[in-house]
Amino acid sequence: RPHNRAAIDDHPMRERIEIVEGSSTAPETVSRVKSLCNDKGPTLVCLDSDHTHEHVLAELRAYAPLVTKGSYIVVMDTLIEDLPGDLFEGKRWGKGNNPKTAVAQFLRENRRFEADLDIDAKLLLTVAPGGWLRCTEDP
Repeated sequence: RPHNRAAIDDHPMRERIEIVEGSSTAPETVSRVKSLCNDKGPTLVCLDSDHTHEHVLAELRAYAPLVTKGSYIVVMDTLIEDLPGDLFEGKRWGKGNNPKTAVAQFLRENRRFEADLDIDAKLLLTVAPGGWLRCTEDP
């Protein structure tokens, strides 16, 4: 969005930011991101886009191979599952169909990651409970 782009362009660390525009699950986007991360050292992935179960699960599957041992995938808005369902009327996501349900499925499928619940315990407030997924082994 224009205001996000302006904020990035005005940021003092702009020269260290590479913008990749496109759907986060589109093969060409995933490929471009992979090429930017290839052999660059520790890699952390932060997911915060479409909050439906299937979309988040697709993102997790696509970007997990990029995450290095000891680093994280951070999945935002896992709290949707814990909030009253009527808060999401008219949305494509809600109870039973959200980032937290995708995280649960992903963790059953992928043994390289575990939820780091110690981070939740350290935070006073979070929108990502159970969403800090620590990589425990190399790809």
